[in-house]
Amino acid sequence: MKRSDLDWAHDLDRRLFLDAAWEKEDMKEAFLPGRRFIVGEAGRPEGWAAMDASGAFAHILSIDVEPSFQGRGLGSSLLSSLLSSAKDMGKKKCILEVSCDNEKAFGLYKKFGFKTRGRIEGYYPSSDAFVMEKDLEG
Repeated sequence: MKRSDLDWAHDLDRRLFLDAAWEKEDMKEAFLPGRRFIVGEAGRPEGWAAMDASGAFAHILSIDVEPSFQGRGLGSSLLSSLLSSAKDMGKKKCILEVSCDNEKAFGLYKKFGFKTRGRIEGYYPSSDAFVMEKDLEG
């Protein structure tokens, strides 16, 4: 992700997640050490994903795909890229939180081998979140 992508990425996040969207200032964290923000594009941005790998494990922060590109494999490609990066960084585990209401995302993470490890009440303004985890070894 480039700094010039931040306005577009923030706008997409607001359109997709409404009251649970990132604050624009928080998106500048993309450029901190240990963070990986990527943009999927074919001539124009179609989606973005974020991961924090500054700690002992990788933490998927968000995957956003333009509605007109959903269902075409971009979310899978973005997630696959983040998981590959996490492995390359020597991370042994990846975690994430996903809205209990977001069946598409939950299905994507299950397809990639994430397991539900818990539930956080009120994590998002309008829903609880499942905590999911994937072992990156093996």
